[in-house]
Order: sequence, then structure tokens, then C-alpha cells
Amino acid sequence: SSGINAEWPLRPGSYLSQALEMKNLLETYGAKFDLPENFEENEDTFLELLPQLIEAYPLYFTKCAADTEVESAFFSLISMIQLLSQVDQIEETSKKLSNAIVADTTSERLPLKSKLLSQQFSCYQPTLRSTYQLLVNVLKLVVQTGQLRHATLDIDQISGWMDKWKCDVQEQRDIYRLLHEAFSAIQRGEKAIQALVLLLKLYSENEGVEAKPDAHICVISHIAHPNIFVMDHLLDLHPIRALDGQLSHELLQIFVNGDLNDYIEFYNNNVEFVEKLAVTHEENLRKMRLLTLASMAQDCNEIEFSQLVDKLNLVTEDLEPFVIEAIGSGLIKGKINQPEGKILISSTINRTFLDPQWLFIKNKLELWQKNLVIIQESMRKSHNFSVPIGGG
Repeated sequence: SSGINAEWPLRPGSYLSQALEMKNLLETYGAKFDLPENFEENEDTFLELLPQLIEAYPLYFTKCAADTEVESAFFSLISMIQLLSQVDQIEETSKKLSNAIVADTTSERLPLKSKLLSQQFSCYQPTLRSTYQLLVNVLKLVVQTGQLRHATLDIDQISGWMDKWKCDVQEQRDIYRLLHEAFSAIQRGEKAIQALVLLLKLYSENEGVEAKPDAHICVISHIAHPNIFVMDHLLDLHPIRALDGQLSHELLQIFVNGDLNDYIEFYNNNVEFVEKLAVTHEENLRKMRLLTLASMAQDCNEIEFSQLVDKLNLVTEDLEPFVIEAIGSGLIKGKINQPEGKILISSTINRTFLDPQWLFIKNKLELWQKNLVIIQESMRKSHNFSVPIGGG
């Protein structure tokens, strides 16, 4: 089996005539072919002509008037590739076709190129090693076009494919970096961040410095995302550690375990740095107020409005909308007690997960276990002392 999922229509015995028709058309577009003047119409001629047709194929994007002609020629080449006798020939020639499309530097018909590459990728079983390069090319076109209409990008699925392809570390890095760029191009921020974190995990302690630019982007992406509040896991990544001593690392530390006053002090000392980031000072203030509230709610059941006004640098009339936003974002669970001027806290997120948090979970589980034992014992006693129906 060639590992191809679809069978493209091909008239028996017509493969060479199709190839020669395509050659004649491409010659009118300016393509040059290297064939003997009196070539024979046989398999050897076909095998000599096919790679030249693939190399010249991008001319269709600039010379053909109709997209249907471009697609028809593409699927003809796919059909011809299927005729090759060896699986490795099919794989290598398929990669050449994909690479030829990506290598074309013209901006003509980028969405169509993306569509064709996605369809080519879907023709092959993802277990085939060659589909790695096909996926790389699909992602490059997504980055160029900012569109994802003809393919589905699932990070977990792609990670599984890379395991099957036995990708080396550099190949995995290339895919995760392209995934980050692709998801960024189509405005899917959380997926872009997920791919970037997976990329940074592939760097060892000795290699962390190599990924400092990616680490900086990762830090700012987390800070800029309006719905990401827990960031302490980043501090264990070697490329993030390599940023130690730089302003982006100092800013991350504040968003991990600092408060609003820490951020304001940092901003006042580094205005130019913050103003150049892909996130505004106002957005940072919003998030730091929310994170500061989460920390305040960590060890108490209620917070006075007066405390919030003082700690969060808010005016009284802005408190209620702010608390509603905090509850809506999932940072805290609770309710506003307007008459008494306080918020009642039932739970909050943990900004960092250290020994105290593990101890809290341990105590909760032990309490849950004890309650189950009590319930089980109660049910046993109830069963032993029950009177059978109809008994006397």
C-alpha cells in the first residue's frame, strides 16, 4: 500500500499523454524541459518528465486564468505520482510537489495554494514519514495567508503524529514554532501559547539560551492574554530561566506572585520597556488588579470594600463592576454584600502551586476520606437494624 487515502481518476494508458499535454502548455508559459529530441513514448520518458513538470507547476498560479485549471493540473500530477512503483518514490515526489508550491515566492493565489496543500496532506496516511514535510508546508501557507479553511490543526494529534514519525528534537521544534505562528496568524491566541510552551519544553538547561527570543514572546503572550492568570509553570522552563536578570523575567515574576503596587513600581521604573510590549499598561493594570484580589482572597472569607479601594487603587463606584468581572472570570467565587460593604469569598484560584497548596489538597482529601468512612458506617448500621418488609 502506498499509504494514500484517495484514488484519483486516471485513464488507463493515458499517463504519458497527460504529461506531454501538460509539458506543451507549460512551454507556452515559458517553461524549459530537458528531453531528447526524438524521445520514445514509454515509461522512462514519463519518469524523466514528471519531476520537470513538478518543478514548472508553479507557473500555473501566475499564468492560468481559472482556478479550476490550476486544480486540475495539480490533481493530474497527484495521479501521475501514484503510478510510481515504489512507496519511497511516491513519498519523495509528493514532497517535491509540495515544496515547489511553497518555494514559489509570488503572492498569487495564496488561498488556493493553501487549499491544494491541505488536500494533498489529507490524501496521505499520517503514519507516512513524508507527511511531516507536507504538514510543514501546510503550516507555512497558513502563516502566509492568515487563513485555515481546508485543514484542521489539533496540537495533541500532531504531537502523536510526530511520535509515529520519530521526529528528532529539531523537527519537533520546527513544527511547534510553525504551529505557534499559524495559530497566531489566525487569531487563536490560547492555541498559539500552548504550542509555544511545548516548543520551550524541548530545550535542555544547556540549550535554554538559544530560545531566549521565543521565551520572551512566551512571557509577553501569557501576560497579554486576558484570560490567562496562572503562569508559575513557566518559571520551570529552561529558556524562561535563561531570561533571569532581564526585564521580561522580572515582569513575569510580578504576574506570578506580585501585587498591583509591585507592577506600578516596575512600570514607573521601566516605562519605555512596557510601552513597547504587545500589551498596554492599562491592560496590565486590569490583570494585576484581578490577580491582587485573588491573592487577597486566598486566606480569608470576606474582604471589606475599604480594603479593595486601598489595595487596588480603585474609586468606590468602580468596585462592584470590578468584583463582578473577577467572579465572571473565574478568579474568585463569592458574592457581594452591598449593605455591609464587603464581598464574601467561597474560593479562589491559586496563583502559585507550592507546598502549602499541596498540603491544603492533602487535608481536603483526608477529610473527604473520613466523611466517606462515616457515611459507609452509617449505611451499614442502617442496613443491619432495618426490619424486613412483612416481618414481625
